[in-house]
Amino acid sequence: MAEHELHEGKVIRDIKTRNDVFEGTKYRKQNNVVRMVLFYTTCALVLVLASYGGLYFTKSNLHDGVLANDAEKMQAGINFEKTNRTLLAQMPGLLDEVKKDPNDKYAASMDVVVTSQKLQVGPDNLVDVLIKGGLVKKTFDGLEFADVEWQTKNWAYSHMSVVITSKENPDLQLTLNIAKDGSLLIWRVVGVFMSDALRDKVLS
Repeated sequence: MAEHELHEGKVIRDIKTRNDVFEGTKYRKQNNVVRMVLFYTTCALVLVLASYGGLYFTKSNLHDGVLANDAEKMQAGINFEKTNRTLLAQMPGLLDEVKKDPNDKYAASMDVVVTSQKLQVGPDNLVDVLIKGGLVKKTFDGLEFADVEWQTKNWAYSHMSVVITSKENPDLQLTLNIAKDGSLLIWRVVGVFMSDALRDKVLS
């Protein structure tokens, strides 16, 4: 039986130790860091714009809507249905105890008539209410805001509060609750809270 000679083979591997990914390029590892920073910075900017960009348009709608008495802009910046619910809850006498007449045989099924004052605002009377409250005034050129201070409070992802205070009379204070309303991009006024002095002035 013939003997076969086995020759030991050698495997030669060419291991590349450079940072090149493709032949002919000068791609360096450091560029990965730059690209990641740019990517995450872009994502952060998009998130901020998507979250808070609508506030710019809301402020514009509120400012221009009131001063121009523009109903369309007011409705774009204010959810009047939700706002009026918060106003109704502030009316004096709303939670007064209802007393029944013990001698009335129909007392158990009587109709309760709430005699507390009511305030509802809409595009047709919002400017008049603000003028009566001393936050907006009429001039020869039209309407303008009175001397008031605007202060942002309770800033969060989906809501914020803006406190408007009269510099002439600090007791006159109006708090606007602004929140995302029906969309991630749309901010609107969804609640209004008046100081006691402002409420009494408006209702007088």
